[in-house]
Amino acid sequence: MFSGFGVMTALISKGVIGVMMGMEIAFFGVIPLMLLSGIKKPNNLNEAEAALVYFLFQSMGSMFLFLSLVLVIFSRFQFAFVWLMFILGVALKLGIFPFHTWVVTVSGLSSWLGILFVLVLMKLAPYWMLSGLGLPLFTVIVLVVLSCITTMLGSIAACNQSTLRGVLGYSSLSQSGFMMSLSLVNVYYYLWYFMVYSIIMCVLLISCWRKSSALMVMSLLASLSGVPPLMGMYMKFGGLYCLSGVSISLCVFLMLWSLFGFFYYFNALIEIFYSNPEVGKKDWGLIMSNVFLGPVVFIGLAPMM
Repeated sequence: MFSGFGVMTALISKGVIGVMMGMEIAFFGVIPLMLLSGIKKPNNLNEAEAALVYFLFQSMGSMFLFLSLVLVIFSRFQFAFVWLMFILGVALKLGIFPFHTWVVTVSGLSSWLGILFVLVLMKLAPYWMLSGLGLPLFTVIVLVVLSCITTMLGSIAACNQSTLRGVLGYSSLSQSGFMMSLSLVNVYYYLWYFMVYSIIMCVLLISCWRKSSALMVMSLLASLSGVPPLMGMYMKFGGLYCLSGVSISLCVFLMLWSLFGFFYYFNALIEIFYSNPEVGKKDWGLIMSNVFLGPVVFIGLAPMM
């Protein structure tokens, strides 16, 4: 409840301070939710460790981010070290290079509910803030480069993962290049991309929690990687269409690593399918929805194209 209220506060605030307050309210509201599943398993400290790691990195990120924004807004400092401090805070908050390792640690130790909040809900407000700040060109370039490095590292490191939680953590990192670039170029494309990403991730995490059929999980993982004709293909195509007007080299880079990402998804898909090949009737309905809802969702981009 508090996390959702915090995110809404950040989205409707007209100033930077209000956005920061909303982000912090959401942050402190997520910590108890991450510990919910640990209450039922008092001997299992994984959720507590994940919450501690998440708290430490988010606290440090908030400190650097708030201090740099105060120096920029109230003191009118435009020195390079202030913006470097801002970049450091953003990297800590969002888990981009060189602070990307905490995302995988937290997702590997958290419950499915904790992963939902960390990898989906808590990404909305920071990117929304970046889209409206009017950052200097130097800061924009550095953030895009760091997010692209994160995308590359996430795709490479995921190949060695043997757990679904680890794959989801690295998958979230591989989406950083798209989200960061879109939020800095066109916020409306970013919101559309984030909406589709959130739908896929929510259904995927609910399917994992309910232990749905392997084919259902396979289709959702393939959708995240942008395999046609699934909904994730339209998500990636819309992002590339927006970025094509800014930098073709950036589009080629993100497209290549998206294709490479299918390799580690394919490994997980094969393992999951052969462990449980049975498919229920309800799962077939969701699988077909993943195919046919793609064009419907893509229509939402028509006014912006």
